[in-house]
Amino acid sequence: MIAWRNGVSLAAKGILKEYLHSVAKPNKKGPTRTVLISCAQCKAPLYKYRKGGKGALVKCFIERIVEDYTNQPCECPQCHQTFARETLIRGTPAYKMIGGKAHMK
Repeated sequence: MIAWRNGVSLAAKGILKEYLHSVAKPNKKGPTRTVLISCAQCKAPLYKYRKGGKGALVKCFIERIVEDYTNQPCECPQCHQTFARETLIRGTPAYKMIGGKAHMK
């Protein structure tokens, strides 16, 4: 016999709970490669960031930012251009970069 609570079987709740714990989270220690992220328009430095992988800069996990040169989140301190949007990625706070607004060295 299957036990039910609030219209969902307890077996299904166990599967859901197991799934939520299996969703990948970013590594807290993170990679050792540090890159400088700067504004594409005025070349002002924005962040020093521990980036993983070789690909393009798509997102920045906030916990991996080593040095933050911005006054307001996601806004260039010199030209005040918005270069990213605040979001949650896999349950972790991050900045989703807007294409062409920030440059990585």
